[in-house]
Amino acid sequence: MAAIFAENDKPLAVRNKMRKRKIKEETVFGYLFLLPTLGAFILFSLIPTVAVFALSFFSWDLIRAPIFLGFQNYTQIFTSHDFWHGLWVTIQYVFYSQTPKLIIALLLAICLNRSLPGIKAFRIPIILPWIAMPIAVATVWRWIMDPMTGLLNYYLKLIGLPGITFFTPGNTLQSIALIDVWQHFGFATILFLVGLQSIPSMYYEAAELDGAVRWKAFRHITLPLLKPTILFLLITSIIGSFQVFDIVYATTHGGPGDVSRVYYYLIYEKAFNSLQMGYASGLCVILFILLMLLTIVQLRLFREKDTY
Repeated sequence: MAAIFAENDKPLAVRNKMRKRKIKEETVFGYLFLLPTLGAFILFSLIPTVAVFALSFFSWDLIRAPIFLGFQNYTQIFTSHDFWHGLWVTIQYVFYSQTPKLIIALLLAICLNRSLPGIKAFRIPIILPWIAMPIAVATVWRWIMDPMTGLLNYYLKLIGLPGITFFTPGNTLQSIALIDVWQHFGFATILFLVGLQSIPSMYYEAAELDGAVRWKAFRHITLPLLKPTILFLLITSIIGSFQVFDIVYATTHGGPGDVSRVYYYLIYEKAFNSLQMGYASGLCVILFILLMLLTIVQLRLFREKDTY
């Protein structure tokens, strides 16, 4: 107490000087605590990103010195069948994987949001697949879906149903998408559940007093208030789906033929099979710009004047 009174007895100029010194010390300590994270970001994110942008203007095979080509890599990319095919396959994969995942996650979140005995016990199991490594998940599912020795077809035949032939040219993308949905629907469910629980119950009570049925309450209350969650999931899910690689690598290696050669697998082939590092860097730059434009479009579409 005496120290406080002694500090208050000091002139105003002295107190202001001491306060500024304290703020400056706290600012310095704050930057020191941020330094490891900032250093890791610069070393592992910023520098590689700048290097990829620069390398896209060169021809480099990891052995000889890089040769400057200007925009030649981009010209070859945009006139290449592989680029457009890989982009189209990836767009199909995004549709096959994200549409059912978001629908299943929303419906399951609505069920888990009900006040039923023991319902909370299901929240932990549904998130467990999301924690597992994608390469391990894909390897296990490859065995489960095997047409000859797979566990799924074994039980189907056990109950008298015909087996399913996965990873054929007609259903390869759907099979890969099924693995992605199984692994990631739990994470989306938890996010939807958090969004549902953040909606004040008074809105539903007011809607019930007005005679609104459940569908109208869902359409006019639940969906509008879930838009931030839906937007976040759409952005992160589409970005993640455009970068799918491990599931394809562990199951089909881009086959049969080039049916499942998604965009990221094309980058892998050009970089590490053909050693065309400049060409692969150009593909990375195009994907970065494409995802950035998609994110901007989604943000504009979901932008609302009203806040809830």
